[in-house]
Amino acid sequence: IMVNSDKFSGLTSEEGIKAIQVELENLGLGGKAVSYRLKDWLISRQRYWGAPIPVIHCPHCGIVPVPEEDLPVLLPENIKDFKPKGRSPLEDVEDWINTKCPVCGADAKRDPDTMDTFVDSSWYFLRYIDAKNSKAIFDPDKVNRWMPVDQYIGGVEHATKHLIYARFIQKVLYDEGLVNQKEPFANLFAQGLVHKSFNYCRHCGEVVKDEDVVDGIHVKCGNKIEVLTEMMSKSRGNIVPVAPFVEEHGADVARITILFAGPAEKDMVWSDAGVEGAKRFLVRILRFYKENGQIVKGQRISVNPDNLDESEKYLYIRLQQTIKSVREDSSQFHFNTAIAKMMEFLNDLQDFNKKDSVVLKKACVDFALLLAPFAPHIAEELWHTMGFEDTIFAERYPDYDERYLHFEEIEIPVQINGKVRGKVTVPKGAGQEEVLKRALEVEKIKSYVEGNDIEKVVFVQDRLLNIVIKTRGGKADG
Repeated sequence: IMVNSDKFSGLTSEEGIKAIQVELENLGLGGKAVSYRLKDWLISRQRYWGAPIPVIHCPHCGIVPVPEEDLPVLLPENIKDFKPKGRSPLEDVEDWINTKCPVCGADAKRDPDTMDTFVDSSWYFLRYIDAKNSKAIFDPDKVNRWMPVDQYIGGVEHATKHLIYARFIQKVLYDEGLVNQKEPFANLFAQGLVHKSFNYCRHCGEVVKDEDVVDGIHVKCGNKIEVLTEMMSKSRGNIVPVAPFVEEHGADVARITILFAGPAEKDMVWSDAGVEGAKRFLVRILRFYKENGQIVKGQRISVNPDNLDESEKYLYIRLQQTIKSVREDSSQFHFNTAIAKMMEFLNDLQDFNKKDSVVLKKACVDFALLLAPFAPHIAEELWHTMGFEDTIFAERYPDYDERYLHFEEIEIPVQINGKVRGKVTVPKGAGQEEVLKRALEVEKIKSYVEGNDIEKVVFVQDRLLNIVIKTRGGKADG
């Protein structure tokens, strides 16, 4: 709290800072400014791999920049020893390190250090557009046509390193008139990290392998181990080797496990339960297509919604809703909810019993297409199971019909022991479970049921719901 500060006394530090800034601006004596805590970036490395620092060390002229016409300075290709030795390996390449001073012509040496590879990765997106240009870093016309990058995806650790450097270089190039964009990336998405539990013995101060733990006790010392969860790391022994996992479960199981574990921007915890859940989902899909995929017979399916019966229309609307949800969730990187929507629709497919329906054929085709980015190998199998000869990845992603995103709703009377006690609005064709759930959310109906036992439910689709209850005292409500 500020004290002895005239009219600013009594304010918190944060409030006082803002108030004084406003006062200084009003008096024309100052204002506010953002001060970044940026530190000098040491970019030199004593390695072969990296961009050579383009300066020459002359005993007479000192440090001299390499003339622009001699840029870029290329690494020598005849080097044999890349191993670190406390100094740059380039110092030992005599015909490269020794040169002439561009100012006085005296014998001189190139700088033996190379730049941190962060320098290269800070403008690779610009060079990529014009990678074979030997006369300039890039053609401004080409770069200005393609930039900025529409979507940047990277780890959160990039926010304080790579992204700062990339933005800095972009702004320098903008000031030099080489690019038209002040910012290199239009959108940024930082994905979370993968965590996994591991055994740790605090007494020994070491990570413990599973085989060295019996009933939670470290065999080596007899002390209890702790189960910790941290980012996957070889040093912690909590990694999942890719090759053995893919050999046992398949690459698509790994994809679904990671994508379904939670929001992509959050850290996820790898678990065996998640792996088994992903596997069950994919096995259900394979089983369904084994039983139903052949009905498609390699045909491009079109549906006239006006010619469908109620059950077909229900499946068709659910298909449109699923396509819309998966497209929208995926575009926002909500892959876990997109997969959840596909799981829900798989239930609809399995519940549908008209095996020769054109809607089922259409749903089989579109569901495989929806799945393809998430489980590409299995989706390709499904595609060929349905009789198609080309690849599924030559197809357009399915789009939805705006006209059929909502169910027609109807009112159904709800009876308690044969007497109408209220009404509930539900989608036409809704099943008993959904109608009962909605009915029990209606306060008036809930008041009759609460504290009593439901003995039986009588349901006539689109017509009636009758809940037969028995009071706890043994007398039915009349």
